[in-house]
Amino acid sequence: MIKFFRRFREQLLRENRFGKYMLYAFGEIVLVVIGILIALQINNWNENSKDENLYLNYLVRLKSDFENLHQNVEFVGKWTDELVDLAEYQADFLNGKLTSLDTLKLAISIEFTSSVNRYNINLPTASELSSTGRLTIIKNDTLKNFLNNWQGHRNYRESENSEWRQWIYKYRDLVRNILTKEDKIKIDFSWTTSYPNDSNWESFKLNTNGDKITNELSEIPMLPGLLNDIIVERMITRDYLDQEKRMASETIELIQREINKLNK
Repeated sequence: MIKFFRRFREQLLRENRFGKYMLYAFGEIVLVVIGILIALQINNWNENSKDENLYLNYLVRLKSDFENLHQNVEFVGKWTDELVDLAEYQADFLNGKLTSLDTLKLAISIEFTSSVNRYNINLPTASELSSTGRLTIIKNDTLKNFLNNWQGHRNYRESENSEWRQWIYKYRDLVRNILTKEDKIKIDFSWTTSYPNDSNWESFKLNTNGDKITNELSEIPMLPGLLNDIIVERMITRDYLDQEKRMASETIELIQREINKLNK
């Protein structure tokens, strides 16, 4: 085909048909331009297709991260409710509000009030988008703002946890010698659901003497105030968890809408 056009062009020049040659040359240029435009269009289509696939991949990963976060928040919320109940039981004992005493529950309260809140907002895909500068790939501005807000919320929660953690460490230092090492281990490994609703607790026997627990706990002068601070912290954390659960649900809905648009 190329040889044909070359011979045709040479024939026009030999026959001094300059006007037709110019018209032919112009047509050839037009064909080349059209070919380039078609190639650019195909290339743009391919690039757009790649961008959409990359966007969809990130959306699917983001949705999975927020679904995992939602489940984690739900679990930690129930656990926090149990920690509040145990700490309040201990506070009631210290304030003389109990008419009867469950020494095992008091021992469990001592062990688990000493536990540090290790919950953190883990969103690996959102962190990757932020650290690599790829957050611009998110086309929905509302979703983009949500992801930015999550980053700020996570930093705020981490700073608060760091501030509150010192209260737990202080409490732990005050009560660390009340329970025996064996009791601490047994309590940690027996915990599956809230006390006393699990069969693990039916055969549980404390090694630590009950009088030792109540006497030593009562003799710590600053404990009631510190315990109240910890209870308030746990209750505030519970409110944050409720908020995070709602935020996660809203974010999942936004992401799903974007996925639906791409799959149409």
